[in-house]
Amino acid sequence: MIELAVTIGIILSLFFIEAFGMAAGGIIVPGYVALQLGTPDRLIGLVVIAFVTFLTIKFISRFTFLFGRRQMVVSLLIGTIYAIISHHFLFFNTAENTLEFSAVGWVVPGLIAHWSAKQGFIKTLAMLAIISVLVRLVVIIVYSGNTIPELY
Repeated sequence: MIELAVTIGIILSLFFIEAFGMAAGGIIVPGYVALQLGTPDRLIGLVVIAFVTFLTIKFISRFTFLFGRRQMVVSLLIGTIYAIISHHFLFFNTAENTLEFSAVGWVVPGLIAHWSAKQGFIKTLAMLAIISVLVRLVVIIVYSGNTIPELY
């Protein structure tokens, strides 16, 4: 199921890049986000961590030449560090369940931040939301109407 979601995400991402000229935070990101659409706490954590990574990249860009490949590497590094921190510290146990405000994956926040630095955070999130929902819809259709089971 993960392979199907990522593959459909890549196909739809490439189509949307060609059709509209905007990326959804990297071509692999919508597939992974589509698998997490049933866990809003993880999505909130992803958006917050990607935004903090984006702000950090913008801050560093004020003092250094940070663009292209260098920006991609720094975005991935900072996003990975923030994602690891979120996996260890941003979860809360309640009486009924556990809320995880951790990022989806380690690389995803950095990819979102990198593309946000290029085209804007709101545009990147809008494209990510549209493509992720379409990926989830296609996966549900392929699995004959069954929703995606819990991954964790």
